[in-house]
Amino acid sequence: MRRVTIILTIFLLLSMPLVGICVESFSVKRSFLEKELDDSTLLPKLNLDDVVCNFQKKIRSFYMNKADDDDGYWGFSFSPEDIELKDDAFHRVDASNLSHFTEWWYFDAVFDNGYSVQAGVRIMSLLDQDVVIFSRLDIYKDNRLVSHNHCMHFLENFYASTSVPWVLINQKEVIRGYIDRNGTWTYDISFDVDGTYADLHFVGCTKGYKGVTPGGKWAVILPRADVTGKLFVEGEEINVRGVGYHDHNWEVTAEAALNFGWYWGKINTNTYTIVWADILTTWYWGQPLVVISENDGGYQNIEQDDIQFTVGDLRLTNWMIVPHSFSIVIHTENFSLDVEMQTLDIHYDPIMGSIMNYWRYHMKCTGFITVGSQTELIDDVVIAEFLRFRPY
Repeated sequence: MRRVTIILTIFLLLSMPLVGICVESFSVKRSFLEKELDDSTLLPKLNLDDVVCNFQKKIRSFYMNKADDDDGYWGFSFSPEDIELKDDAFHRVDASNLSHFTEWWYFDAVFDNGYSVQAGVRIMSLLDQDVVIFSRLDIYKDNRLVSHNHCMHFLENFYASTSVPWVLINQKEVIRGYIDRNGTWTYDISFDVDGTYADLHFVGCTKGYKGVTPGGKWAVILPRADVTGKLFVEGEEINVRGVGYHDHNWEVTAEAALNFGWYWGKINTNTYTIVWADILTTWYWGQPLVVISENDGGYQNIEQDDIQFTVGDLRLTNWMIVPHSFSIVIHTENFSLDVEMQTLDIHYDPIMGSIMNYWRYHMKCTGFITVGSQTELIDDVVIAEFLRFRPY
C-alpha cells in the first residue's frame, strides 16, 4: 500500500505543473526583467566536461554489462512502427489496464521571421476518471521567451475523440487532425490563452511512427510539417510561416519518474528530419534513439549501439548542472551523421517548486548527414528539451 501511495504521489507531481484543479484559466508572463534575473543564475562554464566524460564512460561500461544480461529495464531498444490516425486520438485510462496515466498532444514550430511557438494539451487520468485538463502556449522571439501562458479547465468543458485527433475546450476546437484527399496528414490547431493566441495549419512532409519508451508510449505523428498561420502576442497579429513538429505521448505513469529524465530534439535538412532522444536511467547512463525520416518518404531507425550521443558545455544553470551543447555521431554502412548542437537560449520551467525541472532549448545545429551517396549540410535552428525528474 505504501508503494502505491508513493507512486501515485509522484504521478500527481508529474502531471500537475501548477497547484489548483478548480482554476479555469490563468496566465504567467515573464518580463525581460525576470528573464535577466534568470540569467543571473547562469554562471560561467564549469571546467567539468573532461571529468564528467571520463566518469560517464566508466558508468556506461557498467550499465552496458547490465543491459547485456537483461532485456527489460536496462535493455531498452526503440522499435518504431507505422501509425494510424487513431493513434493520435484520446486513449483514456479506462481503456487500458492502468490505474493512472498522463497523456498529451505536443506541437512546436520555428518560423522564418524569428518567432517560434510551443503549444499543447495535457490530461491526467486517475482511477478511470479524467482529473486535470491543462493547456499551454509559449511564444518566443529570436529564441527568447516573450509569452508564457497556462490554463486549467473544468472537466465538463473538455471533449476529446477516442477515434480521431479532435480536441475541444469550452466547445471551441483546439486540435483537429485529418488525412486530406491527397493522403497528407494535416492539422489545424487553435490555442487562445489569456488574450494570446496561435492559429496554425500543419501539413505533414514525412511519415509518422510510434513506439514504446521507458517513459511510456510515444507517437511521432508529424516528424516534420510545413506550418502557416497567425500569432497574436503583445497586442500584435503576426503572420507566420515555417517548419513544425507534432507528437503524442500516452500511458505515461508515475514509474516514468524512476528514470533520471531525458533529452529530446530534432534536426532538419533540405531532405531529411532526424528525431533523437536520450532516455536517462541515471545521470550518467543514457539510452539513445535516433529515427531519420525522408521528405515524402519513409523512416529508418538507427540501432542504439551505432549512436554516439554526448553532452558538453556544462554550466550551473538555475543552480543545477545543465549541458549547453549536444553532439550526435553515427556511422553505418549506408548512413552517417555528425552534428553539433549549441544552445542559443534556454527557457527554464520548474515543476511543483523545482521537484522536477524542465528546460526548453533553442539550439543552433551544424554538421552533415549522408544517406547512401547523398550528403547534405546541416544548418538549422530547432527546439529541444531536457526533463529532469530527480536531483541525482
